[in-house]
Amino acid sequence: MKSGFRLSNIKFSFNNSVKTTEEFFTKRRVTLFSISEDLNCQNTLAKLRNFEDHYDRIKKLGIHDIYCCVFQKFENVKSQFDKINICKIKIIPDEDGNLMKHLGALNTFSEIKMANLNKNFMAIITDGIVEKWWEERKKIEKKQKTSFYSETSVENCIIYLSGTE
Repeated sequence: MKSGFRLSNIKFSFNNSVKTTEEFFTKRRVTLFSISEDLNCQNTLAKLRNFEDHYDRIKKLGIHDIYCCVFQKFENVKSQFDKINICKIKIIPDEDGNLMKHLGALNTFSEIKMANLNKNFMAIITDGIVEKWWEERKKIEKKQKTSFYSETSVENCIIYLSGTE
């Protein structure tokens, strides 16, 4: 994914309604990040908590909303968010993987089994155009000293938005 990429109009069905990428991103500047693991995974919980805890600071840096893109059903994710007290971050339920495919963050390995692997990413999107893109390295070494989500961290988002990158 590269900066300057314009998002197509993709539809999402959830909460008995349909929303499109235009509704999420037109005339807005947002932070979008993904989680690819189980919501009960320690790394995922820490990432969600960090974005939740820094929500107000990120908004003060010119962001309208923070969205978490997940490859799961809205109802399941909403239930998990409620259990772990995540209430400021909004959910984009990409249960069919259409947005992740469009962004190049979802690989289909088998046409028969449709086994999917999504990459963890984070983006600043301004008026439907990718302004800044981060993506986790493909392989995480056991000896790696940085956190699991080193590229798509809330700290990198804040550094970029505050102009100190």
